[in-house]
Amino acid sequence: MNQHHSGRKRNLDLATVTRPDKKEKVREILHDQEDYEPLKKRVPISLQKSKYAADMWRMITDELLTKKSILKDVDVSMVESYCMSYQIFRDSYENIQKDKAVTQLYEIALDGDGNPIVDEHGKYQRNYKGNKRNPAVNNLNDAIKNMKTIGAELGLSPSSRAELLPKQKKNEIETAPNPFGKVVF
Repeated sequence: MNQHHSGRKRNLDLATVTRPDKKEKVREILHDQEDYEPLKKRVPISLQKSKYAADMWRMITDELLTKKSILKDVDVSMVESYCMSYQIFRDSYENIQKDKAVTQLYEIALDGDGNPIVDEHGKYQRNYKGNKRNPAVNNLNDAIKNMKTIGAELGLSPSSRAELLPKQKKNEIETAPNPFGKVVF
């Protein structure tokens, strides 16, 4: 953790950094990253057999490499982790759709001698024992948490994307014309 930032993310936008020493440090960091190769669009071997993970890889690389080349080859494991979490998310959801989130548990009723009790139709009498949560529910929740954390680092949420985009200075911000300015009531 950066001792000067106390856990806060470093501001890497030269337009908004005001102190000369900080500006120089940001220039150094950005210069060091210029040599990194951009992330490749080709789906890694580890994700090729996972339909949803491979699709997510393509979507992320298409979006983030086409619009703004912020992802570098050194970020491959982070993008892979996000895609794997997405695969787990989808698999877990499909499992829950098929097997339900909660299963009712029953046990065969026994008489005083330990023999199963059979009703008049020849079926074993069952006693309700409780509910069991489908393990896929926990997997789904964990995958969502991982996607949220990693996605924020990659700029895959509106707020994290806003942090990654260059900020404009107040005097550079253009005011949009009022679309209702010419409307007469």
